[in-house]
Amino acid sequence: MTGTVTEFNYPILLIASDDPYPTYKWMRDHDPAHYSAMEELWVLTRYADCSAAFKDWKTWSSERRGNLINDIPERVGKSLGTSDPPKHTFARSIVNKAFTPRTVADLKPKVKALAQRLCAQAREKGTIEFVSDISAPFNAAILGAMFGVPEQDFIQLRHWLDDFFKREKPRAGEEPRQVVAMRQLRLYLDKLAEARQKEPGDDLMSAMLLAEEDGRRLAMDQVVVTTMTFLTAGFESTNNLFTNLTYALSLHPHVLAEVRANPDLIPAFVEEGMRWDAPAQGFVRSPTRDVELHGKLIPQGAQVLLHIGSANRDEREFADPDRFDLHRADQRHLGMGQGIHFCVGAPLGRVMAQFLFEELLPVSTRWEIDLNHAARVTTPNFRGFVQLPLTIA
Repeated sequence: MTGTVTEFNYPILLIASDDPYPTYKWMRDHDPAHYSAMEELWVLTRYADCSAAFKDWKTWSSERRGNLINDIPERVGKSLGTSDPPKHTFARSIVNKAFTPRTVADLKPKVKALAQRLCAQAREKGTIEFVSDISAPFNAAILGAMFGVPEQDFIQLRHWLDDFFKREKPRAGEEPRQVVAMRQLRLYLDKLAEARQKEPGDDLMSAMLLAEEDGRRLAMDQVVVTTMTFLTAGFESTNNLFTNLTYALSLHPHVLAEVRANPDLIPAFVEEGMRWDAPAQGFVRSPTRDVELHGKLIPQGAQVLLHIGSANRDEREFADPDRFDLHRADQRHLGMGQGIHFCVGAPLGRVMAQFLFEELLPVSTRWEIDLNHAARVTTPNFRGFVQLPLTIA
């Protein structure tokens, strides 16, 4: 990274490049409270700044501008991730009543069996397309089971889930893809919620519709939007986690060898992977007052990206941060967020990743990525692959 602070404008799709981390380091060292005039976006890149902002919802609001870059107005203030207390407190308490440790425990047999089946099929093929052969059907089955969405429907929903995070400028006369995707998801989930209200099932949407806090329940509209958040964030986060971990193993043969020799290291491998190449690279907050930071004045109401991907590589917090270290003692990474918006699905995401690699690693004799035919996610908040050919035979 070269050039002066005034010359540099953070591009929101930098995260889709092969290695954005040298640029992140330059920003941490030279411009830690960066304003990108091109994107009309402030970017905080140091761990201490991001961590403090995640914890301070009174100063750094999720409800003013949402939590995604250029968030859709229809989402803002209507989901867990785009609301502040007291609205968030009530909604989170209801979701916690529905999404309990027992929910994760009950899903474990299905997660284990599905991981075994998909990995056995992958071993028979030898060369697979990781996303379509493993990650997408794995996510579809588990998230579908959680919310009562049939697996065949979830595969169709996947295209809307992908488009939901796009921030591409539409052609003249066309609607933005994310707006179309949100409308289609909403129509599908409205019908599903109506069916669950009439006839509750053994699923998370039914549980949210029935859960109470001091005699109050979430309105159907809130349940639908919360379900959308679970499905979109859940699919993107876990798919990107799985693909980033797969990619990391191809770059670090010594890590692959060590984890194969000692599967007990897989939980540590997952945690270090979340730090080293975070699936969610950042979330937006908006200050409720002017904030002075690193000699800059961030104005009230600005759009500010708390850059998880950069913070997790901050040498001020992590020793030798660019090294993938299975034995790293301090794992206070921000890969699952922090504060009141810490990821609700974190326990399930960890279980899914651990079970998947526990099954996939023993059946593989090779681990080779075909980068010539790989394709990265092109959204401004998430980093991972939409296509990742892998040879394990």
